[in-house]
Order: sequence, then C-alpha cells, then structure tokens
Amino acid sequence: MPVAFPSHQGLLAPLWRLWPERFSILALWVGALVPDVIDGLENIVVRGEFRQWVGHSLLGASLVGVPVALVLTHLLRRAIRRIGLRRSRDRRRGWPKRLALWLALHDNAAPTRPSWLRTEVFSAWVGAISHVIADMITHEHSRLLWPFAIDPHWLGSWWSSAWTHVSAPGYPDYPIGPHFVAWVLLTIGGAVAFFRWPPRRRAIF
Repeated sequence: MPVAFPSHQGLLAPLWRLWPERFSILALWVGALVPDVIDGLENIVVRGEFRQWVGHSLLGASLVGVPVALVLTHLLRRAIRRIGLRRSRDRRRGWPKRLALWLALHDNAAPTRPSWLRTEVFSAWVGAISHVIADMITHEHSRLLWPFAIDPHWLGSWWSSAWTHVSAPGYPDYPIGPHFVAWVLLTIGGAVAFFRWPPRRRAIF
C-alpha cells in the first residue's frame, strides 16, 4: 500500500485542490485512511501480521469504511477545535496545537449547508474506495470484490510475481516485485502531491 498518510490523501489531491467545494476535505482524507484502520485493528487483535481483509474490499469500504470514517472525522474535528480553543491564549505552540491548526486550515466543512451530510458521506466513500483501488495495484493480492477470498490477479500473475523476499515488522515474508515498484512510485508521488501547492489559508479559530 502507499503510506496511509500522506500518500493515499495525496493521490486524491487533484480532487480536493481543483474542486474543494464538492468534497469535505477532512472526510476525504480520513476515508482514504480508514481501510488500514479497519484491517489494522483486525490484524493486531487476530492475526499478528498485516493482511488485507474486509476494509480492503469494495463491499467493506462502502458498508464498514464509510461509517467508521464519518465517526473518526467527527471525533477528529472535535479534537481539533478543543485543542485549538483550549490553547488559543497560550503563546507556546507545541506539536498538538500546530497539528490542530494545520488540520483546521484544511477543513472546509460547512455544517450549515443543506448538502453537508451528503458531501461528508460522498467524500468518505471516495476516499475509502480510492484506497482499495490503489492497494490493488501495489499489493501482490487483492480483496477487491470479496473480503473472504483472494481475488484473481487483475493485472496478471507477472505483476504479483516476486524477485525476492524480505522481512519487515508485520511482514515476515514480503515479496519484492513489480507491485513493490508501483508501491514506491505511488508512495513518493502521493506524498509530493499532498504537500505541494497548499490550499489558501483561512481563519478557523
């Protein structure tokens, strides 16, 4: 997978930079993160190693990922405001304050708009689905259509072939092959796209 943050969010940069009024940027970012949150919890509790499961399928990303993303977006938004308001009179800005202000400057949610909830849901869904599709390209296996069975090799068996294997935390026998090259390229490209051309700043607190 491209790094959960900021690469997955950066791959969506053309959407939230060119058409920010059509998306809730924070919900889009959290949606792009949530498949790893869902499967990460399952992997830690059950498997002890990282593997794709329900969060990395189209079904799971839609039915499970979207509600989880909406809850996490709401909690994150509350935390941002609480940290920012609590320390608004404090001249010292530690990393929680800086992070809260930075996220707040990128949050374009407008709860007073009639279509606000629909925009939140749509943004979370787009983010989650984009994560699944990106991981289909950068993994040797996919749970794209059904979370309880490995899908066919959509890009051909050569794409998931391994030149060698390495051991890493959570990945005791990780294959290095064409899909890994795609992982490196999308990880770097996504991070560059995320941090380039920052959106116009506006006052939140």
